[in-house]
Amino acid sequence: MARLDSSYIRSISFDNASHTMTVHFRDGCWVKYFSVHPRTYQAIVDADSHGEKFHQLMAGKRFVVIKEAA
Repeated sequence: MARLDSSYIRSISFDNASHTMTVHFRDGCWVKYFSVHPRTYQAIVDADSHGEKFHQLMAGKRFVVIKEAA
């Protein structure tokens, strides 16, 4: 799990076996994204603006909310 210095995303993790990415947002919400390429995950982690890159790459992707925001 990578902790990010972001005002939008608290942490992000990637599972190579299932190609799923789990995102913990600053508002407390946990979301799992499916069919994510490892390079997509790494691009978000490496970006200067994690939130901007996340929106650019993940718009329209299939996801499920694991835990609603508090």
